[in-house]
Amino acid sequence: MKFEGILTALVTPMTDQFQVDEGKLRQLVNIQIDSGIHGLVMLGGTGEYAALSAEERQRAVRIAKEQAAGRVPVVAGVLEPGFGECMKACKAFEAQGVDALLVLTPFYLSPSQPGIVDYFQRIDQAVNTPIILYNIPYRTSVNMTPETVETIVNTTKNVVGIKECSPDLGQNIDLLRRVGNRISVLSGEEFLAASVMAYGACGGIIATANVLPKIWIELYDKSMSGQHKEATDMVKKYIPLFKALFREANPGPIKYAMRQLGLPAGTACTPIPSEPSKETRDLIDRLLNEFGLL
Repeated sequence: MKFEGILTALVTPMTDQFQVDEGKLRQLVNIQIDSGIHGLVMLGGTGEYAALSAEERQRAVRIAKEQAAGRVPVVAGVLEPGFGECMKACKAFEAQGVDALLVLTPFYLSPSQPGIVDYFQRIDQAVNTPIILYNIPYRTSVNMTPETVETIVNTTKNVVGIKECSPDLGQNIDLLRRVGNRISVLSGEEFLAASVMAYGACGGIIATANVLPKIWIELYDKSMSGQHKEATDMVKKYIPLFKALFREANPGPIKYAMRQLGLPAGTACTPIPSEPSKETRDLIDRLLNEFGLL
């Protein structure tokens, strides 16, 4: 399976007790698929992986997988700092039959590049499910270089893609130069996605697609048809809203915007406030109105 297009980094609707809200999650999966999205990525940062127990993570993925019913691929995020818990999570999600595992670089330990290679080689040897690497250095303080990614691709059998969140366009271009014709390079950055797709990325794993799925599908279609100016013009048009949706800790503002649009998002889990600040709420409301979304 080739992972391409716009995959939504899906929020996890929760109850007031910070457990997965099954009814809202099923509704949200249907809304996303009906919007034309190409895949769903569960339990990334936007999906509040760190807020949920291991049991609730498994439950969220099971519900999403059931509701998607093969209509789009469902990817399970694994955002553990170390090898033991990472392997437990990978094995549990694999048993559920997920379409891929989105595996974060190990963090806190400040690993070397050879250490990162060894980490992913060992995960690869232990599973039989496609793996999408996840590099987000401004969250983990660990940057997986394009050369390291190339080494991993050369020495593993299951690595099929990468969610690249480096804000360095040059790093993205070097990554595409090295492995772009061998694995799915997916942008994780709203502000760079159109540019990276112009250089050959095959899509993105996008948080704001929770709020604007059809806009992201349109932007992707323009990029893939060579309408790069039109795609970048769309980014410039919507950048005030993108910035507002990341003005405070993710996914607080995104979930607020979704609630304003009548989407089944629930609220964010502590320590993220259940409501963004009044300034952020007012800004989001104003922009949603200006874009004709409310």
